[in-house]
Amino acid sequence: MVERAPRRGRPRDPAVDEAVLTAAVELLAEAGFARLTMEQVAARAGVGKASVYLRWPNKVALVAEAMQRRSGVVPDVPDSGSLPGDMRMFLRALLQTFGTASRAMAAVMGEVGSHPELRAAWRKGVAAALIDCAREIVERAVARGELPATSDTELLSMLPVTLLQNWRLEHDSSPDDAAVERIVRQFYTPA
Repeated sequence: MVERAPRRGRPRDPAVDEAVLTAAVELLAEAGFARLTMEQVAARAGVGKASVYLRWPNKVALVAEAMQRRSGVVPDVPDSGSLPGDMRMFLRALLQTFGTASRAMAAVMGEVGSHPELRAAWRKGVAAALIDCAREIVERAVARGELPATSDTELLSMLPVTLLQNWRLEHDSSPDDAAVERIVRQFYTPA
């Protein structure tokens, strides 16, 4: 058995991680993605710049994790026992979290189209987590027999998240309960 040398230095402080992620979301909402700097985040969090760079190699990585972990964008997956009920509750919760983190979300969404690294991080992070939530709802509906076993669970999982994300672009307003009802009625209410 080979003994490992003890690690040098202090262990990472989770409070520093949380302070940095919180500061990133706040500054993102205030200044937007383009004007956000790692130095500003470090100053707002009350930590050294090196502490930020040791944890996140660049602004994209920091913003992606901050949006996923600190913005509260990803709601819990409900289990009401029915596909329409679960999807309705999930999408309403999603709208509430979009409202809470709307300025930070708008800052990121405004840059996703023109920033390939940010788009990739968004897809792997927040968007993937939201689609996974919808997938759990759809897969439970298939298991309960509400949807056929041949249902395209990938497409049905992507659909509500994509519709809500693009709603503002198409309608010049945020989606509301009426939009949620239209989505649920059209796509998630078995005949």
